[in-house]
Amino acid sequence: MDDELITIGRFARLSGLSVATLRHYDDVDLLAPADVDPASGYRRYRRDQVGAARLIRSLRWVDLPIDEIRQILAGTDAHELLARHRRRLEREQGHLAAKLRDVDRFLVERFLPDRSVQEGLSMKAASTTTTQAVQIKIAVDDVPASVEFYGTAFGLRYDVIRRTDDEDISGFVIGEYDQPGFFLLVLLDDNGFIDRPGRSTFGLLVDDIDAAHGRALAAGGTEAVAPHDPRGMPRCSAITDLSGNWVWLYQG
Repeated sequence: MDDELITIGRFARLSGLSVATLRHYDDVDLLAPADVDPASGYRRYRRDQVGAARLIRSLRWVDLPIDEIRQILAGTDAHELLARHRRRLEREQGHLAAKLRDVDRFLVERFLPDRSVQEGLSMKAASTTTTQAVQIKIAVDDVPASVEFYGTAFGLRYDVIRRTDDEDISGFVIGEYDQPGFFLLVLLDDNGFIDRPGRSTFGLLVDDIDAAHGRALAAGGTEAVAPHDPRGMPRCSAITDLSGNWVWLYQG
């Protein structure tokens, strides 16, 4: 009975795959028929191929790529391939969860200003942490030159952030204190600072990345990474400032 040749239509019913799918799997060398009529091109299969066809259907259901299914059918260790695919699905699950959070945030912040409507929107994915990053310090070779660079390139406001009896300490102030988005960017050129870092890398969110990237170069920065669209991230680029610090720019 295993040697019995059956029509593609009957094989499709037994395997749960459509005729079109079986033809495609033949074209991509995944599941070849046992016989092809040289005149008509009509395909016929053996009954013992049904098990392989059903396995392919199950593996495609979990989105395992055809190349990896082909490896499993050829005898490659299925455990390692499926474990790797599971990790891939977990990453995709994380990406989908992040997209859902972004959709909720867009709805609340931009499209549903009415609080009564917001209350009906599920925000289960929102973070409940009260911790917020508010400051970064970077080492520079020349504070006045760096103040001019960051002010010209990114329109940042340089202001007094701390007053003592002996001196006023200044930095770039982003936003307003005690308000969402508040942040301080402090420039240090004195090796005497106990927390003076080495070369740093940080990122800024900008409205127009191509324009901001161009202004940074015109202000004296050096291009490190040209504006591009990486997979899984917003459009971004990177420049180095006058002291060699990396500044990543992200499209807001």
